[in-house]
Amino acid sequence: MQNTEYVDRIGRYIGVLHRSAQKYINRRMQPFGFTSSDHWFLIHISKNEGINQRSLARMLSIDEAAVTRAVKKLIDGGFVLRKKDPEDMRSFSLHLTKRGHEAIPILIQTFQDWDEILLKGFCAEELISLRTQLKRITENAVAAVGEVR
Repeated sequence: MQNTEYVDRIGRYIGVLHRSAQKYINRRMQPFGFTSSDHWFLIHISKNEGINQRSLARMLSIDEAAVTRAVKKLIDGGFVLRKKDPEDMRSFSLHLTKRGHEAIPILIQTFQDWDEILLKGFCAEELISLRTQLKRITENAVAAVGEVR
């Protein structure tokens, strides 16, 4: 592979997209006091009210220590509550607070706005092809590193 080909590799574009999305989300979520890395946990807790941290870690393919840090930040920010799990008193279930529930529609709108920015000028046929290709790229990446999603 020549240097010019390496500089123009697909992974570079994906990296730029990822960093740009983080900056955009961070800017939009700044009034709530959380960042692009926090939103993922908040969204999954909202979809799985009562989930425990171990199950959340498995669902996201992230180590439990990272989940513990993220959940603590969301608790400290007033977005999430930890409650004793009545079925397993050694475990805690995670629930959104009023503030957490208020953040979800803003997060969703932020993602929709970001998609509109990214997809401006694409026709329906191009979007179908792009989604199909990105799905295949993602499946290849997940298979290569052995993650389960």
